[in-house]
Amino acid sequence: MTQPLGIDRDSYSHDLLVHDTDEELVRATQDFVAEGLDSGGQVLVHSSHERVALLRDALEPHPRLTFGYDEELYRSPTSTLFAYQRQLALAPQQSQVWVTGTVPLAEDRDAQAAWSRYESLVNVALGRFAFHALCTYDARTLPGHVVDAARAAHPHQGVGPLRRENPAYETPGDFLANPLAITPRVPGTPPSADLVLRDPRELHLARSLVAREAKASGLPSDARGDFVSATHEVLANAFRHGAPPVLLELWVTPGRLTALVTDRGPGLPDRMSGFEYPDRGGSVGLWAARQMCEELVIGTGPDGGCSVLLTAG
Repeated sequence: MTQPLGIDRDSYSHDLLVHDTDEELVRATQDFVAEGLDSGGQVLVHSSHERVALLRDALEPHPRLTFGYDEELYRSPTSTLFAYQRQLALAPQQSQVWVTGTVPLAEDRDAQAAWSRYESLVNVALGRFAFHALCTYDARTLPGHVVDAARAAHPHQGVGPLRRENPAYETPGDFLANPLAITPRVPGTPPSADLVLRDPRELHLARSLVAREAKASGLPSDARGDFVSATHEVLANAFRHGAPPVLLELWVTPGRLTALVTDRGPGLPDRMSGFEYPDRGGSVGLWAARQMCEELVIGTGPDGGCSVLLTAG
């Protein structure tokens, strides 16, 4: 029989609760919140207005217990992921953060898959911190593919004496290859524009090209500017760690920007590069670029070099 696993309070945990009743949700939340408060940590309970009201009634008030709404805290996967990371990294002293609640249910399957990828990538971006999460999924209302993706993204499941290793868990690198992740791919149409760069002194040409073409997307100017900067960082990184020529391909459609940067170097050994908070004095290029676009996916080019796909919209 599998033995229960306690939470190492000074380490990291990311656990899953799939529940069928409100009573099960309330009991698990009470147990998780009690452990978080007992540890001396800050505890956040978040969800929809209706779900927060249910849990607020079931929990005793405490100065280190706060409540929040998904519509305010979880605006997009990328912004949410790095907001948590910055909160933990920039805290004046290491403190435990305990978070329990739901992940937003998006309007379509592709958008929901972005939140599933977020759930998996939390394990990379926050794994070095004293961060503890209990993500709750209601089996009565959520589609099966959403619950299946959640099972693949969480190393442990259950609360308290019922906490166990999750046999369905996949590492973030493996999950990105899972069809449930619906990881972004290059559009199946010819690019709107492309450019071959052979020298880093030509980077200004690429920046001008992306800025000019991006106007046709109709995205707000700040979103276009961030995408231009993110693409520039990836191109610079290709010259720094790869080898020329570096190919930039750009797809522009209403409300959507996609760029693919491919070099002829040895490729990046880690698809997760740029998710961990950078050490002092370390490279921040990919880490910064990930925060300036919607998605940044690292892969291998057709000739063995590194390929980086960026999206915004």
